[in-house]
Amino acid sequence: MQKGITFALLLLAALFVFSCGDASINPTTTTTSTTTSTGGGSTSTTSGTSSTTTTVTFSTTTSTVYIYGDKFYLKNIAYAGSAIGNTYSSLAVDRITKTVHLAYYQRDDEDLNHIYGKLTSWSWENIDYNKDVGQFTSMVMDTNQKMHVSYYAPRDSALYYAYGETGSWTITPVDDPLTGEDVGYYTSAAVDSNNKTHISYYDWDNQNLKYTTNASGAWILLIIDSIGNVGKYTSIAIDNNDRIHISYYDQSNSNLKYATNKSGGWQTEIVDTSSGQYSSIAVDSNDEVHIAYYQEANDDLKYALGTSGSWVKEIIDSTLDVGQFASIALDSNNKPHISYYDKDNTALKYATQISGSWNASTLDNSTDVGQDTSIVIDPDDNIHISYYDVTNNLIKYAVK
Repeated sequence: MQKGITFALLLLAALFVFSCGDASINPTTTTTSTTTSTGGGSTSTTSGTSSTTTTVTFSTTTSTVYIYGDKFYLKNIAYAGSAIGNTYSSLAVDRITKTVHLAYYQRDDEDLNHIYGKLTSWSWENIDYNKDVGQFTSMVMDTNQKMHVSYYAPRDSALYYAYGETGSWTITPVDDPLTGEDVGYYTSAAVDSNNKTHISYYDWDNQNLKYTTNASGAWILLIIDSIGNVGKYTSIAIDNNDRIHISYYDQSNSNLKYATNKSGGWQTEIVDTSSGQYSSIAVDSNDEVHIAYYQEANDDLKYALGTSGSWVKEIIDSTLDVGQFASIALDSNNKPHISYYDKDNTALKYATQISGSWNASTLDNSTDVGQDTSIVIDPDDNIHISYYDVTNNLIKYAVK
């Protein structure tokens, strides 16, 4: 990953105490009002603060596929920009209106965008458009249907956070060290029962797994693991008791690691060896932990189920090179559903355990599709998946 370059320093220096030391900070926040645009097959993108607008037209034809007897609808919903790179798309669903919300990085303008709607009608807006912001995006919705978005701002080499609803967003630089260090990669956001935000992320310069929360009011910054080069591909989830669970990659030893404060203090452990890239974590109603991840040693999609110190691991898909960009969600019966990328066939794949055993199938192989995938399941157990069409520079959406 190309390191960001610091252009602005927005905060006073924060003192970090290693080995899970902490610091309280009160970052500067800005509130933005955004103009919402609506369009079927065209997306207008504004370049930074300039008035220049580029309109891109794309096909919005809905296609249908059948997986395990279920009907999935596939649709193009946004133009991602022709510049080379990821879109970092992240899904959330309004539990009341069932509106789908997607935060993503618009690559040409280097903005953080928000697209929202349902299968046949979509609207979009800028969340943060002050240039070179919005990578490693993670979106989650709270019980008040307010959205929380964590993301990396290469412009400032910093972790940022956006909170709000359509048309009104508050932007906060959460971790922007005055020392010029580069932090905020691989962000993952979750909210607790009090609608407070928790974010795990990677410190590029110090090669640490970091965590921040505003549960106490002010943002608290913690270093969770600093042994070796750790913290890439981080994913966070919260259990019924508001305890935190984080999966992440130990690059120094090529291991999948797991951190939790379930017992009070933070503990870390190895879940699997020669594995751990593209991890995605979820916690079920029984507080059992589910992790989907890529085993780079054998190019497989793997899955781990358990709690601290006790893990059952399975290979879900070993057909050629599969499992990158894994994303996991649980239905109302605690059954896991995983979307992921088939690198050899350049396709989006989907695996589930609803029948008792694992089944994996190709969901879309129309072009080079399936990177930057994100999966969520709504209260009616409808499955929603966003993913990237590399060939056509589009963000696509699948729903069952």
